Amino acid sequence: MKARSLGALALLALIVALTPLLVRYPTLEAQMLISGLLALGFSFLLGQMGFLSFGQATFNGIGAYAAALALLHWHVPLVLLLAIGILAGTLSALVVGVLSIQGVGVYAVMLTFALNEMAYFSAFQLKGITGGDNGLRGLIRPDLFGFSLSSSLTYYYLVAVVFVLAVYVVLRIIDSPFGHVLRAIRENEQRAKAIGYEVRHFKIAAFALSGAISGLAGALYALLYQFVPLEAIDFNTSTNIVIMGLLGGVGSPFGPILGAAIYTLLANFLSEVWARWPLVLGVIFCCIVLFLRGGLWELGPLALRRIRHLGGGNVAADSKPL
Repeated sequence: MKARSLGALALLALIVALTPLLVRYPTLEAQMLISGLLALGFSFLLGQMGFLSFGQATFNGIGAYAAALALLHWHVPLVLLLAIGILAGTLSALVVGVLSIQGVGVYAVMLTFALNEMAYFSAFQLKGITGGDNGLRGLIRPDLFGFSLSSSLTYYYLVAVVFVLAVYVVLRIIDSPFGHVLRAIRENEQRAKAIGYEVRHFKIAAFALSGAISGLAGALYALLYQFVPLEAIDFNTSTNIVIMGLLGGVGSPFGPILGAAIYTLLANFLSEVWARWPLVLGVIFCCIVLFLRGGLWELGPLALRRIRHLGGGNVAADSKPL
């Protein structure tokens, strides 16, 4: 892994560790980290492979339902719950990936949307399993090796540890040969095929990884609120994840995390002030799409390049986004 990526990860871990000590909103802060995982899973597909997915809520919702059902019926331990969420998200992503890559361009994108709608209406109809529009209620957080997680602050730090580990794993994968192949597919799929890569297998594997991250986020979400609403698998959730990713920028793994944090803060605080707060978000989003295609994360490298330009220096390679 690059030294700059490790440094950025260490700084992120420090911010995550200190935030609840400085700002006492552990539930909101845990939601920001969970949203960051969802945006990270989305950006892995778009930023690394160049595939726009409108079906991320499918993996999130199935991971949340699987973990919640395992907790309600079998009272499984916490670590196994998270593993179940990851497995459920991975399996659902494999199905969506195999079907979606059959399409090309906008048709592939629409397949992710259609499959998300199918998953949503299935969850709505299977009231005996998912609770329908009433959701799954009555979840109680299990202890972790004898430590109670009933406190919001304690649970936040569990989410924080899982979050940092997940980001570390994603960074390692991005810098691995697998990550380089995905970027080759993004830049020129036909050339990647010509030099011998089985592009279809790499695309499916990328979907599986994205689903694993989203399923993990779904399991953490279910335990955070001790409830799984139908909205966890709704298309609106998929849209919000896309906005988070593009808001922060998918050129770096840290961009979607920034976008998720900003979106979550806006959604929670502006909604208390003004009922039509999405208008503000819409204006911000339009400005970013029109004038800052790399997302908010690109502001740092842009500012650095401007400072070096004004100072008469050359634009160095290390001013690129992480």
